[in-house]
Amino acid sequence: MLADSSTLAEAEKTRAMPGEVGSDWPPPDNLADPVASRWSREFAAKALFALGGARVAEMVGRRIEFSRPPSDTSFRFCRAARSRFAILCYHRVGRGGVPVYSGLPPVVFEAQMKYLREHYRMVSLDEVLREMSDPRGRAPAVAITFDDGYADLYEHAFPVLLRYEIPATIFLTVGAIESGEVAWYDRVFVAFQVAPGKKLVLPTNPPQVIVLGTPQERLHAAVEFISAMRRLPASEQRATCAKLESVVSLPRKSIADRMLTWKQIRQMQTAGVSFGAHTMTHPVVSRLEEDLDWELGESKRILEDRLQRPVLDFAFPFGKNNECGDAAIACLVRLGFRSAVTSIEGLNRRATNPFALHRVSFCEEHTLAVFVLRLARLFLSSAET
Repeated sequence: MLADSSTLAEAEKTRAMPGEVGSDWPPPDNLADPVASRWSREFAAKALFALGGARVAEMVGRRIEFSRPPSDTSFRFCRAARSRFAILCYHRVGRGGVPVYSGLPPVVFEAQMKYLREHYRMVSLDEVLREMSDPRGRAPAVAITFDDGYADLYEHAFPVLLRYEIPATIFLTVGAIESGEVAWYDRVFVAFQVAPGKKLVLPTNPPQVIVLGTPQERLHAAVEFISAMRRLPASEQRATCAKLESVVSLPRKSIADRMLTWKQIRQMQTAGVSFGAHTMTHPVVSRLEEDLDWELGESKRILEDRLQRPVLDFAFPFGKNNECGDAAIACLVRLGFRSAVTSIEGLNRRATNPFALHRVSFCEEHTLAVFVLRLARLFLSSAET
């Protein structure tokens, strides 16, 4: 089959609306909120923001936390714990092309960074880990992280981080940085967007028929396909993705030169940006068989060789609870890592396992008021029970 790269431009049109196509990775199961619900949520958030509701919530969150035990319908409050940290997870800053599922406008990212610098204590991942073991104060703190290492970060995120003096850690999918081509799940998104016709037939046994339609419907189909791949052993996932690419030709301009280069990475490192490992090929590490040591260890080895400094921090690909696993944590400890971040929502505090750090992805929300209020709510309602 021949690929039609013009359909990627159509995909871009369907991707931009928050709530319509989730910016979070993994994308939410329900990608499309009702339009009325989305706009009513944003209207309410903007109204509350304009009336100062976010500032009130932030001030209250510095002193108390609310919780609701699982078997109780009433809220309880307690004094805010010392040293609470929100770790924000971004993927790319910029619009157009890969990744198809995510695209945070640079102007929104800058507005977020400006707001965070003015209202929160901004800390590095180093400081998070140090203060978790030696709590200092109760002021809520926020750390910035990025996964994968998309090229847009150099052009759009890096200057903003420098302007507002915000530390950040970028977790690199090392194989993608080495090759310059995007990882397997990005290739799936591209394949589903450019495949001609109304259906896609994979040469599996039995053949798998995937119904295609509008760019939005193709995006839904790609999310379902990737979700199914994440449940397979890594070897089966690779074989199935290879069969997909045997029937859909991927336009090279859509998958190549989309990642940071080592020259850009070293320049960012010199300016204070930190880097961590995100495996070689972005697999679900809990599904790995014999490749676990290689995915974790080789990514660390190459990074340390290229950057000439220890690499101590790791990000679990996809990062939900069943996608991490004790075997991977044991491997990380053995290899000399000191921490690992997940995509499990929540705050981090003294009792948090440094190899199961919580992160939130609502930072890729396109509406500043919604982002601000969700962050304030996180600090208000994350008391441990």
